[in-house]
Amino acid sequence: MGFRTSNIGRHLPTSGGLRRTLERAAELGCEALQIFVSNPQGWAPPPERPDAEVLGEGKLRRGLSPVVAHAKYLINLSSPDEELRERSVRALAAELSAAGRLGVDLVVVHAGSHGGDGEERGLERLARGLDAARALAAGMDGRAAEPVVENSCGAGTQLCSSVSALGRLARMVGVRACVDTAHAFVAGYDLTTPEGAARLAGELEEELDGRVAVLHLNDARNGPGSRRDGHAKIGEGRIPPDSFAALFASLPGIPAVMETPYGTAEEDAREIERVKELAGGLRGSPDGI
Repeated sequence: MGFRTSNIGRHLPTSGGLRRTLERAAELGCEALQIFVSNPQGWAPPPERPDAEVLGEGKLRRGLSPVVAHAKYLINLSSPDEELRERSVRALAAELSAAGRLGVDLVVVHAGSHGGDGEERGLERLARGLDAARALAAGMDGRAAEPVVENSCGAGTQLCSSVSALGRLARMVGVRACVDTAHAFVAGYDLTTPEGAARLAGELEEELDGRVAVLHLNDARNGPGSRRDGHAKIGEGRIPPDSFAALFASLPGIPAVMETPYGTAEEDAREIERVKELAGGLRGSPDGI
């Protein structure tokens, strides 16, 4: 067992309150955390939380880094529908503001769909929407969290299924990326071998030049190139564990949060421990001590 520089965690519910979320994160051995700050399936804005200060205090006390929120699934900044784009900008700005007030560092948002009129126009709309949402959030109360754009599985007219598209967006608007391993796999990136995983890491470094903020470390339920989303627990899907190990070795220091299916507390804790081993074992400090 060696040393690792990547913090490991997972998505956890907040339905029992943020204090319980933090307790569960500690019980599972999380070093990073992802939550929702609102109902991801509806347009209602993030609610005011009576326990809003708990997360910011708790992440510092427990050393959680980063704390991530996933934005609403309904947001589509790339849509050709102007009304939907404007609604999406307002919704993302509200999520960034609410997340910042809670002490969340990053908000992962989907790239969205261009609706059939091409990647070029879709990326331009996405870039403008991100700029508008950041500006709107900056004018709200509190400290806005940083938006990061997630790669898609490439179904239909979804944007940013390729690393090159993510890199282009990053250069257009100065945004960082969240890289979902299951999405990359079903979008056609070969993660069936450690060599394939290392090639993906090399492409990420070349195209994004240090702008990968976080990994969504998910095993894939569906086959390579299928463009069908679906997550499995690490080691129970189509991506071999050795490929995850190679990805970590090639992307040192990039934190990872899992969005894999929940099991028992014992099963989830074992999964986190297994990923820590794949990432290098014991956690080391930046200077290697």
